[in-house]
Amino acid sequence: MAIAFGIISIVLGVIGGFLAGWIGVGVAGLFGALAILFCIKKNKAAEDQGKKVGAMICGIIGIVLAFLLQMGVMSFADKLKEEADKVGDAQYVSAGAEGLKNLGFIGFMSNALKQKPADMSDTEFGEVLKDQMSKVSDSLSATK
Repeated sequence: MAIAFGIISIVLGVIGGFLAGWIGVGVAGLFGALAILFCIKKNKAAEDQGKKVGAMICGIIGIVLAFLLQMGVMSFADKLKEEADKVGDAQYVSAGAEGLKNLGFIGFMSNALKQKPADMSDTEFGEVLKDQMSKVSDSLSATK
C-alpha cells in the first residue's frame, strides 16, 4: 500500500499543479507523506528483513515534483499575464492568468469567467477566450 501511495503522489505531483494549483500540490504532498509514513511503519514492523525504501523514494519524488512544477506554473502565469497585457486585446487571458498562478487551470477558468459579460453565452465566451489565447501564445512564441 505504501508504494501505491508513492506512485499516486508522483502522478498527482505531475498533474496536480496544472489542474488545481496549490490544492493539487497539497494532495500530492499528502499522498507522499502517507507513503513515507507507511514505509517507516512497515520497516519498523519487519526488523529482521532488509529495509524497503521504494515507497519512501516515490513519496519524496512526488512531493518534490509537485512543488517544482507548481513553481513553474506560477512563473508561466506571470509571463502569460505580462504577454496578455502587452498584446492588449486579451483581457480574459490576463484575468485568468492570476487564477492560474494559485489554482491552476480551475483558477484560470474561474477568473476568466468572472470577466464574462452577462449577455455573452458560454459558447461565445469560449470562442473569444480561445482566440485571445491564440493571440497571446503566438506572441509568446514570436518573442523567443
